[in-house]
Amino acid sequence: MQHITYTIDTDGIAFITWDVANSPVNIMNVATISEFFTAIDQAINDEAVKGIVVNSAKRDFIAGGDLKWFLNFEATKKESFEMLMKTHQAMRQMELSTKPIVAALSGLALGGGLEIALACNHRIMTDHPTNKIGLVECSVGLFPGAGGTQRFLRLLGPRKTIEYITQSKKLSAEQALKDGLVHQLAAPTDDINALAKAWILKNPEVTQPWDDKRFVVPGTPNGIGQISGFTEFYSVSNAMAYKTTHGNMPHIKNVLNAIYHGSSTGIDKALEVEARYFVDTLFSKETKNIIRAAFVFIGDASKGKAKPKGFEQATYKKVGVLGAGMMGAGIAYVSAKAGLDVVLKDVSLEGAEKGKAYSNQLEQKKIDQGRSSEGKSAQLLDKIHPTDAVDDLKNCDLIIEAVFENLELKYKVTKETEAVISPEVIYASNTSTIPITTLAKASSKPDKFIGLHFFSPVDKMSLVEVIVGKETSDETLAAAIDYVTKIRKVPIVVNDGRGFFTSRVFGKFVNEGIAMLTEGIPPAVIENVAKKIGMPVGPLAISDEVNLKLMLDIMSEDPTLTDFEKELEKTISTIVHTRKRPGKKEGKGFYDYPKEGKKHLWKEWSTIYPKQTKYNEEEIGKRLLFSMVIDSYRCLDSGVLTEPRDADIGSILGLGFPIYTGGVMSYIDYIGGQQFKDYAAGLAEKYGERFQLPESLIERIEKAGTNRVFYKN
Repeated sequence: MQHITYTIDTDGIAFITWDVANSPVNIMNVATISEFFTAIDQAINDEAVKGIVVNSAKRDFIAGGDLKWFLNFEATKKESFEMLMKTHQAMRQMELSTKPIVAALSGLALGGGLEIALACNHRIMTDHPTNKIGLVECSVGLFPGAGGTQRFLRLLGPRKTIEYITQSKKLSAEQALKDGLVHQLAAPTDDINALAKAWILKNPEVTQPWDDKRFVVPGTPNGIGQISGFTEFYSVSNAMAYKTTHGNMPHIKNVLNAIYHGSSTGIDKALEVEARYFVDTLFSKETKNIIRAAFVFIGDASKGKAKPKGFEQATYKKVGVLGAGMMGAGIAYVSAKAGLDVVLKDVSLEGAEKGKAYSNQLEQKKIDQGRSSEGKSAQLLDKIHPTDAVDDLKNCDLIIEAVFENLELKYKVTKETEAVISPEVIYASNTSTIPITTLAKASSKPDKFIGLHFFSPVDKMSLVEVIVGKETSDETLAAAIDYVTKIRKVPIVVNDGRGFFTSRVFGKFVNEGIAMLTEGIPPAVIENVAKKIGMPVGPLAISDEVNLKLMLDIMSEDPTLTDFEKELEKTISTIVHTRKRPGKKEGKGFYDYPKEGKKHLWKEWSTIYPKQTKYNEEEIGKRLLFSMVIDSYRCLDSGVLTEPRDADIGSILGLGFPIYTGGVMSYIDYIGGQQFKDYAAGLAEKYGERFQLPESLIERIEKAGTNRVFYKN
């Protein structure tokens, strides 16, 4: 066997050890799970074996299923169901064996790895802060399909099962013990295999609790689902799930179904119920999209796969951050968190100190929540050195400029900084709108000049647009990507252009929302439909956050505005200057922001833009999404982006584009190429050229026919 080792000691204890070849972690796929069950079968049928320990030769137990295998899985539904039932039968063979089986859990035991452990009679977990267990499949559009829903249900009851699985919770050893998911904790210095063996020798006769005829599912008075107070609970759970997913996430609906229907039957029938819902989920478009985008694309990007070939890993010790406002302070924090020394420069020492105080606030919150300690926070904060002296930047090996979006100011700080830093040091700008090639005119070394566009708040937003100017070298690009991955952010490479990718496409979403308001579509409808289609916030609310004054400033400097955008600029100017409603900062925008109470939409919009009584909610949602998708393709078509996957990553992480669609390019496949083309044509006829598809996209769609336009799976 290549992935599993099998040994028997002198006391008749079989050790089945996961050690997947050519992989840093143990993963479950056809090859590895087949070897595992072969070893289990061998141990169960060997009379010399008294008990079995399932463990790992790697740091972690098992990280879960191989999601790339799931994405490229091409069997039929019937074949998938039969394969899944064979897995259930093999795991039931473990449970029904009279030989005790112990799972020795080290590091992480997630997804399918935990499901294997749940089929063991006893679970011992090493108690260390980094060690976690959890059924986390919902985070990638799936749900537990190897018995996890039914064994969790029988260990925890429905309430915690639904909470833990739908929220993909990872539990510490202490919490897992408290919940009864593990039976015993081992200290990091303990020999966990020796503890497992000792338990087997003391417990030669075993049975799983759910194989006892008197077993009752916790939280159900007699084990049957249809009990007063229990069915009602599921109704509430369904309502809460719909409130957050709007029916866009079939895996959430299916996991609730599997838990509900599995609660009213025996374990074997319950596992069949789970298998049927799992197969239905596996074959849904949404699940394929989420796996592709969240796991494959974002996972590859976070590892720096976009880095040009042939360059050594760039190393950094000290980073200089220019500007200690919200963005600069955030960049300083994530850099220090990654172990780098940071020189945080502002025009005044007071301003720089205020920027450092932001990091202190973030760390204090973590301490209050028990996620850090005073000592760890002090070490991090000691790495941030506030200053108002440009000479303090001279030993930095990377500069990141995060001053206000003013061209002359950026030119000034570039020149004064380059005067003190070494010639080989990369200079990066955090600009969100000004072309990098334009900013590089102030630099004496434009080949070392690049854009690093972070998103606010920096400590929470994982995307960074790495923007390449006309003279930016591949070596600079490679080194910039190394920095982004070091601070554990996700880089996408964007070629130069006004607004780059995310800022530009974000503008289309906002513009469409404001245009609908002027057409008389009720603002509450616009905002609610945006959430219904999966956007995290409506276009009017986000406009208030960004501020309409800033939007006007950006539009006034853009020579490429279309006729539609020029008219919109006049509308926004009227809202700002005549209506005096620039945004949240001033307390008055599309919403009112009372000092006491919650924000609410301004009631007078219907008197300014007469209210439409006939509107199509589907069309409203499509307009918001199509506006972003079509402009994203234009970015790809013009070379601002070079890969469709970068558009998908950037739209999900930077714009909050609905993940169940897979991102802006995947959305075309999600809708279906021909259907997308036809619907866009209808919107273009009704609302104008902004919905007109580029000829190259029409050609792609027609060439694809009934197949997908961008991705095979």
